[in-house]
Amino acid sequence: MIQECKEMTAVNMAQVLGDENSRKILIATHLKPKTASEISENYGIPIAICYRRIKTLENMALVQKDEQILTQKGKRRWSYISNIHKLELMYRDGKIAARYELRNGFVENL
Repeated sequence: MIQECKEMTAVNMAQVLGDENSRKILIATHLKPKTASEISENYGIPIAICYRRIKTLENMALVQKDEQILTQKGKRRWSYISNIHKLELMYRDGKIAARYELRNGFVENL
């Protein structure tokens, strides 16, 4: 089970990437923004889990809100887009390390 991430670490990154639903969300939002409902329907993720994983990914700055969309029923929904440009996860000298690059060019080694 994924814990809410308060601090970005290589272990947290490995935990998130190890979760199939988190990976599906990152893949779904890589090229264009999607709402949680679209992700849930297209990737078979229960909607409550989808929202929880999006929140975790958002807290880690791996996805972000893109725009608010008005549904046919008049409800407002956010679309989300992945911030990840490149991500590497490594196991070296008995430790987990990660390196990621965001779309805006920010790079961090964990």
